[in-house]
Amino acid sequence: MSDVALPDQETSPAETAPQDPGAEAEADQTTELPAPGTETPTETVAEPGGGPSEVGAEVESAGGLDPRAGFETVPLEEVVEGSATPALGTEVVAEGWGGLELVESVYGPLTEFYERIDARLREVPDDVPPVGWRPHMAALRALREERVAGDWEVLSRFLVAPGALEKTDDLRLIQSEDGDEVIRGLVRELAAADGRALLVAPTPERAAELLRGLEEDPEVFSLLVETRPATAEADSVETQAFPPVDDEAVQAAPPVREPVRESGSSGTVEFRPVSGMPEESSSAVTRVEPLPALPVAEPAVPEEGPSAPEARVRSAALRPVGEAWRQAWETEIRFLRRGLMSLEQWPRDAAALRSVEAEHVRRGEELEAERAAMARAIEEYRKTVTAAGQAAEEAEAEAERLAVVQREAEEELTAPRAEAERLRTEADEAATEANALTRTADASYARCVQMDERAKTAQSELQAARETEASLTDELARAQEALPHAAEESHRLAATDADKAAEGHAAYYRLAAAESALAAVRRRMTLGQRLHVASPPSELKRLRAEFKARTREADEAAKRAREAKDAAENAERIRRGLASFVSEGGARLAAAQEAQERLGTELAWLATERETAGAEHREQARLAAESVERATQAAMRARAAQQAAQVIEDRVNTARTSRERALAAAARARSDAEKAEARAADTEAALERRTAEAAAEMSARDTDLAAARRTEELSREQVREVCGSDPAADPEVAPAHQRRAMARIEQLTGYLHGERAAGGDMLLGTADLVVGTPAGIGVTVRDEEFDALIVADAGEVTDGEFLIGAVRARRWVLVGAPDSRPPSYREYAGAPSGRLESSPFERAGTAAPRLVEDG
Repeated sequence: MSDVALPDQETSPAETAPQDPGAEAEADQTTELPAPGTETPTETVAEPGGGPSEVGAEVESAGGLDPRAGFETVPLEEVVEGSATPALGTEVVAEGWGGLELVESVYGPLTEFYERIDARLREVPDDVPPVGWRPHMAALRALREERVAGDWEVLSRFLVAPGALEKTDDLRLIQSEDGDEVIRGLVRELAAADGRALLVAPTPERAAELLRGLEEDPEVFSLLVETRPATAEADSVETQAFPPVDDEAVQAAPPVREPVRESGSSGTVEFRPVSGMPEESSSAVTRVEPLPALPVAEPAVPEEGPSAPEARVRSAALRPVGEAWRQAWETEIRFLRRGLMSLEQWPRDAAALRSVEAEHVRRGEELEAERAAMARAIEEYRKTVTAAGQAAEEAEAEAERLAVVQREAEEELTAPRAEAERLRTEADEAATEANALTRTADASYARCVQMDERAKTAQSELQAARETEASLTDELARAQEALPHAAEESHRLAATDADKAAEGHAAYYRLAAAESALAAVRRRMTLGQRLHVASPPSELKRLRAEFKARTREADEAAKRAREAKDAAENAERIRRGLASFVSEGGARLAAAQEAQERLGTELAWLATERETAGAEHREQARLAAESVERATQAAMRARAAQQAAQVIEDRVNTARTSRERALAAAARARSDAEKAEARAADTEAALERRTAEAAAEMSARDTDLAAARRTEELSREQVREVCGSDPAADPEVAPAHQRRAMARIEQLTGYLHGERAAGGDMLLGTADLVVGTPAGIGVTVRDEEFDALIVADAGEVTDGEFLIGAVRARRWVLVGAPDSRPPSYREYAGAPSGRLESSPFERAGTAAPRLVEDG
């Protein structure tokens, strides 16, 4: 129990050796009882109304009885309509109900009475002493010390002052003639809410009868507390010896035989019981043991009446009852076997993942190297474009500078030209004619220069086209040479792929045949063979081995088929790449050849036009020379000025010519940049195509890798769920869990076949319902807590018996029939009045009928 600790109790009466009565009293932490005829010590107890009183003075020394038993019925101060007069011995209180002082005054004498009769019981030497009343005393001390699992005030009011208790969910009193059905409904309702119940019945027979209606419920894990001896009547506590044990009724437990182990289909170990085992109930987990021989003594004359169960019961044991235990154990066995299969599958999945990852990395590196080479080529083209652009920009800047120089020279030429014009006035006609002819000659000369520049540009373009043609011709030749070999390799690998696929299909068909044969043998197995009771067919082991071998062959064939398919697909991709390059390279080669033809035609036309322009220029120059000669005499006077102006004009012409050269160089650089840009674009297109192909290939490989990772992760997660830690981090966790799982399967198989007995602590920690008598529960349950206590035939249960279960429960439900009272036992002669002759159920029904429900 977590928050309620009961006083120490004996582990089992069967394990307790005879002890001195005084030593036992000291071990139980009780005060030493006075000898017969001595005066009882006085104990000061606070009265409910205020000051202390002498409890010892109120107790008769002759019988130890509560003097309140002789009082008349005390009426309540305020009579409630329909209420009944409380019975004798029921404390009637006002709003201040008395609390712990009242509990102490009521149950202190009862505890002392139990101590006296328990001490008398243990005065008899006995190798196996009876249970006695120590559980009763422990429960009473727990109540008096407020160490209960539920609401102490509700429990105490119900026991000592029920008239002061209001209706609460923690306590239910149900009056019914058919209490069995009510109790079964309460148990099922509590089990549905995932609660645990403790069911107390007055007799072992009654407990077994209540449990029979619940043992078929697969949702309720029930435990029956069996007491030994179950029904035999014993002598009084004053008897010096017990009746002898009937040797014929006690049989030795059958020997436990080890289960037969065979390798299962999953590689684990299956446990099957050997034939010829003695039949035994599946729910029985305890063994009948003979009681030890008792010393022979002269029996005393017993008092009249039966003896209490506490004087008869020697031991108690827990027995699981119902189908829920068997189903739970079988379910755990199946779960453990599935876990073992997961432990075997994960290493295979991990190896497959490592193989796929290695192939993925290798192919990724190859594709990355190819992409890097193409990227480097693009980078070289980009550098060429950048260099040509810079050259064009520099040439254009030089042209702009020369234009500025030209404008400055032309501005400087203005004054000398004006003087020359003034002096030329005298020879206007000759000068005008000479100038006109000279300009015509200059224009023809400029046209010739322009044609020369265009011829140079065309020649450069023609040379570049020839180089492109040579390069493409060489590359196409190599591609066309490699294409047949690639096609042949692709066809060869495709044929290999088909062969491997056929081998895989054949292996799969052999696997299906082996599986069908194994399934046929299993269908012919009898029920006993399927339940591992009878021996399996002789060919089952061989067929299982064959099935495993076929499975391995099918896996290996499938792996070879996948490898052949990957190789064929790779060869086909290489062939398609070569074919694509051959097809596209032809078009590019044709374009280069067409450019050569166009440039050749243009160069021929330029040569013809240059000859014509040259002849025209020579004629114009001749005419200009003649005109100048004619005007020489007329312009002699203006020669000096003209010469000065000519110097400046020469500078202008020089600047103009240099500017034209710079513009031509810029045009050439721009042309080179455009060509390099075109080549970079072509290479980028090829890189994009190759990148797309590589992306598609790597996507397919990523899909395979993701599938392998998912498979490995699922297997590893299953192992992690089974083992509690990652097998990759701790390689020893899987073998250790396999050993534990095999041991646990063997243990559970022993439980199912009745070859082993489950431990009491394990059963108590799992059970939803514990059923037994107060004496049996006091011995076996010990420190367990329950959500609810259900008391059957509550009218027959005394305060001490009720408290054995009540202090361990958080809620209390009492079900009883009207007019039922606890049985009378000869040991209870001289007990405190009102606590052993009547039950709490009866007193509450009399003092507070509002608390009682009709079932």
